Amino acid sequence: MENSGLVSVVIPVYNSEKFLKNSIDSILEQTYDDLEIIAVDDGSTDNSLKILQEYHDKISIISQSNQGLSSALNAAIKKIKGKWFKWFSPDDILYPHAIEKLVSEATKLDKVSIIYSNWDIIDENNKLLRSFSESNYNHLNNFEYNVRLLDGQQINVNTTLIPTSLFEKGCNISNLQDPVAIDYDFFLRAGIFFNVNFFLIEQPLIKYRISKNQLSHKNITTTLSYLDEIRDQIFSQLEENKKAEYKKALKNYQKKKPISKKTLEFGLKLASNTLPSEVTDQLLVFYLNKLRRTR
Repeated sequence: MENSGLVSVVIPVYNSEKFLKNSIDSILEQTYDDLEIIAVDDGSTDNSLKILQEYHDKISIISQSNQGLSSALNAAIKKIKGKWFKWFSPDDILYPHAIEKLVSEATKLDKVSIIYSNWDIIDENNKLLRSFSESNYNHLNNFEYNVRLLDGQQINVNTTLIPTSLFEKGCNISNLQDPVAIDYDFFLRAGIFFNVNFFLIEQPLIKYRISKNQLSHKNITTTLSYLDEIRDQIFSQLEENKKAEYKKALKNYQKKKPISKKTLEFGLKLASNTLPSEVTDQLLVFYLNKLRRTR
């Protein structure tokens, strides 16, 4: 699979015609040119496949019936040849230097690492709304970082650079009931079962688009409850001594959180349990973003 220096960019596409060209163009305009781009059209009913075909000389296209996000990703992963894998949304935009910066940092690390970054948030009209700065946990060891993941630390998968060696070792993309949780499940397993290091680049490398039809902003209450199931599944696969060690560390970490963070988490839980989903989505996005900045 691995080709030294090559980055395999995978775009899972489903009814993404509105922003698809902008997304592809941002990849083609990268300052890092050792790229392969694979787009998987997962049974789109709009003009997405037609748009992809306009780039047939620059990208590889896989077309399949609608089978879901994990199926689309895995169809591409079977064909990638790069040393690194970059999952990228057809809604979002890469800054021109993004992949060059990710690879530069990855090559400096002596551990198997998933690199990720801060990001800017844009609206449907490409207007910059604000920047999002992740908590910097680069000083933590792998176990301590995994505790943060178990507590709910999220990583914007569209910012990441992932070594393809993980797939060869068996850390694969799972087919889950909630597609929005696929990346969280992958990161948890990568950290806990494959001892992967996570490293943050403290600058925005992508423009992350917020739109009303965005999958990750629909049914957030359902996704939040499903994250608990994922954690329980992870614990069930651990040896008893390791499970006890993680649970103890997680309990201690949660106990030491400042009052401000606990208040935010209580508000998130209260809103998700008491208000109808059509009312709470924007409120929950606000809470999630606040929590992520203060973890």
